[in-house]
Amino acid sequence: MGATVEAKIADGPLARRSPSTIDEERHSEFQKVFGLIWRTVREAIFLLEVGTLCVLALFVRKGVCRSKAGMQGKTVIITGANAGIGKATAMDLARRKARVILACRNMERAKQAAQEIAERTGQEVVVKQLDLASFKSVNDFCDDILKTESRLDVLINNAGIVTDSKAIKLTEDGYELGYQSNYLSHYLLTMRLLGLLRKSAPSRVINVSSAMHHLGTLSHQEELARGLTPVRHPTASYACSKLAQVAFTRTLAHKLRHTGVTVNAVHPGDVKTNIATNSPGGLFFGFLLAIAGKTTEEGAQTSIFLAVEPKLSKESGHYFSDCRRAWISRQAADKKRCERFFWESARLVHLDQTQANALLGGRIKKKK
Repeated sequence: MGATVEAKIADGPLARRSPSTIDEERHSEFQKVFGLIWRTVREAIFLLEVGTLCVLALFVRKGVCRSKAGMQGKTVIITGANAGIGKATAMDLARRKARVILACRNMERAKQAAQEIAERTGQEVVVKQLDLASFKSVNDFCDDILKTESRLDVLINNAGIVTDSKAIKLTEDGYELGYQSNYLSHYLLTMRLLGLLRKSAPSRVINVSSAMHHLGTLSHQEELARGLTPVRHPTASYACSKLAQVAFTRTLAHKLRHTGVTVNAVHPGDVKTNIATNSPGGLFFGFLLAIAGKTTEEGAQTSIFLAVEPKLSKESGHYFSDCRRAWISRQAADKKRCERFFWESARLVHLDQTQANALLGGRIKKKK
């Protein structure tokens, strides 16, 4: 009997667990627990930084666009314009007699917004479908615009989301939903429409970014875009996508400096929109916004200012907040880093160097 038990032990799993093996397993478990704790701490620190930035931003002055310039005869495309800042921007520009195209995913809501804008301004508003979570949809939209529109005076890349879960949500293109919707698809959209913008010059590109870009990073873009980074907090992805927009703004502005097309970025301020209330910590941020946050009309002022102010016809490569220039992060100020980031972005949206150069006008060479 004793011999039989000993034989079973000798042949069983316990025989393979030497003291050194047990120590290794314990060390491995410790590393997993420590890694989880460290990720939690880093996310908590990040949220604290976000909260601090929001509190500071809430109590700064609210800039107002005082320009009375009209937009008659001009065509404007606004992404995500069926609600929030985008809708408020569309309403104002329609009042100035612009031909406004609402580029939205939800066609039912877009048509409702278009009807409301038309009734209040007397201007016809065009609605076209654009799903920023799909490169195919972006390309289809651009094909349609290039076929049906003879000019494009202002492109406002306004749409933005914060996903409401720490679980990574990937698009059909294999990228993190927020990062593709906020940045990569707007990059592709802008590049595809550059020819029409150049043809319509002087024209303007406006990227709606955020003060949150100060908390983002330009490092490891592909890992971030594919949701492979250690800190998988949706607000962190949002911050990085907003930094990407500022970096894109600065590099594209430099490349288009002799074309009559200007490119600028905007911080709309802390606005009472679903982006804030649907994000992690939404109750806290919602409380702050209820006290001192901007209305959507107030949040739209800087975008409107950049779209209509005649004195800004040659301003390019800058970041604006409350209708004046604002400071950018150190990473966004690094021209060489932004240049590399620009070409990495081209690769991620499936534009090779030849295609990207052709869209830029065929005169820009990729730096080695």
